[in-house]
Amino acid sequence: MLPRSRRGFTLIEVIAAISIFGLAIGGAIALLDQLGGGTSRIGAEGGRVAREGNGARLLTRVLMDARTSTDSTKRFRGDENNLELWTLCDVPGGWAEDCRATLSIDQRGDSSALIAGLPGAGMFSVRRQKGAASFRYYNPQNDTLWARQWSSNLVLPIAIGMVVGTDTIVLPVGPARD
Repeated sequence: MLPRSRRGFTLIEVIAAISIFGLAIGGAIALLDQLGGGTSRIGAEGGRVAREGNGARLLTRVLMDARTSTDSTKRFRGDENNLELWTLCDVPGGWAEDCRATLSIDQRGDSSALIAGLPGAGMFSVRRQKGAASFRYYNPQNDTLWARQWSSNLVLPIAIGMVVGTDTIVLPVGPARD
């Protein structure tokens, strides 16, 4: 009897090759998913860092572009921890439109963060201070000068004070105040 010549592959060899090929494809897909997720995380983190890094500039712009209106729904409202105002916000087209902005003080143990909320940009920190903080509103016609609350759609406060301990950080409000 002649010895059998062995040509081709056995079924077990074919199944083993397909299994190894499948594992390699699965690993490649998982790697591509991680790369895509990493790219979006890097982009989101870069945007957050840029907003926080430009926080002082953004805060100044929001307050300087504050608007008054005869519309009672567009009030400048403020208390010791929160304020809402109508201002100009950038839109994707490259110009600015009226929008509702909020500023809030977030107390965190031994520090405070000033959080801004803008449409389309979400909430983010624009300033951090050591110690507890609160808002005050400068009104030279008032006996106390620095009021703890403000609610008017016709008149803006001249400035907002962020009181931190015994210090006050004064932030001018409105377009006519430089």
